[in-house]
Formats: sequence, structure tokens, C-alpha cells
Amino acid sequence: MGKWIEQLNSRQILSILYGVCIMSLVLTATGAWFVRDNNVSPSELLTLRWIWMAGLVMFISAILLIGRPLINRMASQNERMRAKHEELEHVLQASKQNETKLQYRNELIEVLASKESLFDYSSVIEKIVLLTSAEFGALLLVKDGEISSVVPKEMTEEQQESLKTKSLLLKRVMISKLPAATSKKVADDLHEYPYYIYETVIPVMDPSDDKMIGCLYLARYDEQFDASEKSELNAFANQLAISLLRMRLYRQMQQDRKETAQLINSVREAILYLNYEEESVVGNRAFIRMFDDLQFDYQGYEELADVKIDIEQLAERVDQRDHFISYVEHVFDRKPPEEGLSISLDQGDCFLQVYAESIYRDGKLHGTMLVLRDVTAETEIDRMKSELVSTVSHELRTPLSSIYGFTELMLERDLKESRRELYLKTIHDEAKRLSFLVSDFLDLQKMEAGKQTFEWGRVDLYELARDSIGFYQETTDAHHIHLDADSTQDFTIEADLEGMRQLLGNLLSNAVKYSPDGGNVLVSLERLEGQVVMKVRDNGIGIPSSALPNLFGKFYRVDNSDRRKIGGTGLGLAICKEIAKAHDGHLHVESVYGEGSTFICELPTSKEVVHQ
Repeated sequence: MGKWIEQLNSRQILSILYGVCIMSLVLTATGAWFVRDNNVSPSELLTLRWIWMAGLVMFISAILLIGRPLINRMASQNERMRAKHEELEHVLQASKQNETKLQYRNELIEVLASKESLFDYSSVIEKIVLLTSAEFGALLLVKDGEISSVVPKEMTEEQQESLKTKSLLLKRVMISKLPAATSKKVADDLHEYPYYIYETVIPVMDPSDDKMIGCLYLARYDEQFDASEKSELNAFANQLAISLLRMRLYRQMQQDRKETAQLINSVREAILYLNYEEESVVGNRAFIRMFDDLQFDYQGYEELADVKIDIEQLAERVDQRDHFISYVEHVFDRKPPEEGLSISLDQGDCFLQVYAESIYRDGKLHGTMLVLRDVTAETEIDRMKSELVSTVSHELRTPLSSIYGFTELMLERDLKESRRELYLKTIHDEAKRLSFLVSDFLDLQKMEAGKQTFEWGRVDLYELARDSIGFYQETTDAHHIHLDADSTQDFTIEADLEGMRQLLGNLLSNAVKYSPDGGNVLVSLERLEGQVVMKVRDNGIGIPSSALPNLFGKFYRVDNSDRRKIGGTGLGLAICKEIAKAHDGHLHVESVYGEGSTFICELPTSKEVVHQ
């Protein structure tokens, strides 16, 4: 009976139980019908009792026969559910572990693919250690067959050094270039019983030439690395190889970029490079110096400066503003002009030759290099050539014409003695003028070439100033030349006497020449610590501020109507500048146009003062 009931399913058992309950209710209802009028005989009461007893026995029997197997079945189902739940817990735990490993694997792949991994491999070895549940590990970088550096994870300095110098496993892998693993029994003071360390080393190979570029070392306790883990580590090693090659390529590109920036920064021409693809503008050091009023992000000699360029602002200093703006706009519109452009800055203070060079990549216009070449020196040379031709044609032709004309007259005519002496004196003066001009030119050339010789000695500038003032005072009646100096002081310096005489003579000559209306000329001497300051001041026509920077150049003469009436070659001040320079001195000028000029020469008293 029990086996038959156990074979029934839950629905059948419930049907039987419901049937027994219904029969019990029917018997109870039958007994209640007999006693409906409260008139029951003893025999009927006995029958009724037996009916109720039969129903009760039937109900209890059903409970006993059916309830126990049902309870056992429910207990069995509960046990199965518990086992199923535990199984699900294990599956869930495994799923979480796989999810964590998958997360670590994805993070590892992201780290290997990211730019940051090019410089920091500690995060790479950290992810691999976590992914393999290793106790510690390291990434060893190999260069020319030797360990160049170690990137550790949970390893002490002692462990790293031991790994590099004593690990036979590592040496075996470096020789064979094949993965290898080993285990060793270890005992230490921290653990009560000996334990095992399982180590594995995976070579990281360059796929292009099969050279080892690194090794991956991992170690953990009491559990070997299985085949799937080793296979996964081999895959990581391949990814590491690609990442290391990217790192080397990136570093090489960075180095090439720095070298290119250094080369461009070393070029003296100002260069502005417009990258059309990146929409960036960079400039070299010469460009920064030339346009220092613009906004730059200058990071040193090894980088080109990022330029926030404004064409209008860039053209503010350009004298040919409209032409320059049009030229640069064509460059920005990716239509670089083929021809160049000549411009000047700051009212002719600097002359530039501008041209654009197109840079192509894969046949497509990638950018344009705008070059601003400083041709101020060439322009100055051309100006000096023109000045030389002008000087030769004017300063030489005039005395030569006089000499030629007067000698012709003396040869062809019979002149009186007084007339003859006058002509000879004129010829002598013009020849002397030619001699001075040629001497000035040759002296300047020698000084600039460093071939001028000086006879060094002790020169008293006070005595020299008195003699020079006396000489030049005899040449003019409209000027009064004075000396302002304390005769009790020592104005002796170590110098060349003739050079000092020429320097002071040229300054006095200019003071007289450029004071056409006469007036006072003051020569002053002042003794300072280690030097003597000599000044020559006049109250003449003065010098415009725009002419001051070029005043000491060869053949330079201020272009105005007042000065065109005054003769000269433009060599005197250039000679003075070279003489002062040869004596380790400094010559400069202070002038107010229309009020006069003061030339200041600062000369050291001796060579020792200069060295100190």
C-alpha cells in the first residue's frame, strides 16, 4: 500500500485525500439526518456511533497512509531544491569570478592599447597578476640580450635582484626563447610548514625578427599554472610584444619630432607652419623673437611653439600691411602663392623676404610653411654699395675734376705767378681731401677685418683734448670750443695715441660741421671707477630719433635737407665706433632733433680693468 502511494504523483494523492474527506462529510451528514428530531433509540445511537467511528477511522487512516509519503516527498523535494540552490550558488560564484577575470582581461587589453602604457607598464603587470591570481610577478625588458629594466608587482628589491642574477628558470627561457615553468619547496620563519612556489616565465618576442624584447614572470603558492592559463599568458605576451613595439616606435617618433623641432628652431629664418589637417599653427624660435607681441605656448628648444595667430595683429608692424595680409590670407585659404613678397617692419628697421613652401602627403596638400627671411643685412649691404657708388661719384669726382681742370689750365695757359700759386694750393687741398677720403676708407676696412695695428701706450686724454681743441678752433671763427675737466685728476688711459686723436678729431669735426650757424662746442672729461668718460656736445641741428640706430654704419647719412647741404662720406662715425671697440670702449649718442647732440665715449683706463 505504501509503495503504491509513493508511486502516485501529488495530484493523485490530493484526489484521494479529497475523496476521503468527502466520504467523511457524507457519513457525518447521514448521522446528523438520523438525529434530526432528537428522537433516537439506543440501537440507532449505537449505529450512529459506529458510523462516526468508521468515518473518523477512515479519515485518520487516510492521513496516516497519505500524509507521511507526502511529507517525505516534500522533504525530498526540499532537499533537491536545496541542492539545486547550492549548485546555483556555485554557478553564480563561478560566474562572478569569470566576470571579474573578464573585467581584468578587458582592462588589461585597454591598458595595452592605451597611450599611457607606452610609459607605465606597472599597470600592465598589475592586471596580469590579478587576472592569474598570482602572488607576485614582474615584466622584464630585454635589450641586446640583457635585462635592461624590471617592472615589478609585489616584489622586493632583493627578489628583483635575485630574479635578474640567480634565476635559472629565467636564464633557461632567455636561451631557449620558449615558455618554461618550475616549482620549488620553500621554508621560512613566517610559515609553520614548508610550502611550494610555482613559477612560470613567458618570453615576449618581436614578431618581425624573432628577437626577445622582454619576459613575463609570475609566481603563486600551492597551485600550478594550468594549460589554459599558460595559453592565455602566451596571448598576453603577444599583446605585450605589440605594445612594446608601439612604445619603441612612439619614442622614436618623439625623438625624431624633437630633433626636427631642434633643427627648425636652429634655423635663423622665422618659420610659421600651418597644418591644415590638424588645424594648428606652430612657429620656431626665430619667429617668436621676431613677433614677441603675439601669444605663444613655448615649451623649450625641443618643441615648436603653438601660435594663436591673428593676421591683423601679425600685420601691425608690417609697413606693407595690405599686401602682407593678402599674402597670408592666401596661405590660410590653402592657396599658397608661388611668388615671394618683400616687406619691411617698423618703418624700415627690418627687411624681410616672405615665401611659402607647400608640404604634401600622399599627393595631398598637408600644410604650408611660411618663411620670413631676414634680409636686413643684405639690404644694408646693397645700401652701402649704393652709398659707396654715390660717395665715389660725388666725393671723388669733385676733387678729381678740380685737380684735372686746374692742371689743364696750368699746362695750356701762361699764368701769372699769383694765379699759379692759387691753382697749386687748390690742387694741393683737393689732393689732401682725396687722401683723407681714401685713408678713412682703408682704415675702416682694416679695423673691420681686425688688421689695424695700434701702438699701445699711456695717453693723457686731457692733454690730447687741449691740443685737438686748439687745432679745430683755428679752423672756425663761428664756433667756440671749450674744455670742461678737472685738471687735478688723472685722465691717463692705455690706448693708441693716433687712434684717440682720430676719434676725438672726427667728433670735433662733426660738431663743427653739423652746427652750421656756429655756437658752442663743449668737450668734457670725467674720471669714474676704472674708466674715463669723454663727451663732445654741440648745439647744432641734432639727429632724428629714427636715424640713431643706423648712425654708426658705413656711408650712412641722415636724409634731410639740412644735411644734404653739408658734405661728408659717412665714414667718420663708423671709424670712431671701430676705434672705441678696439680699445674695449663704448661709443653712443644722445640727441634732440633741432637742439644738438652729445657723443659719449666710455674708455677703460687699462686692459686689466676690462678683464676684471
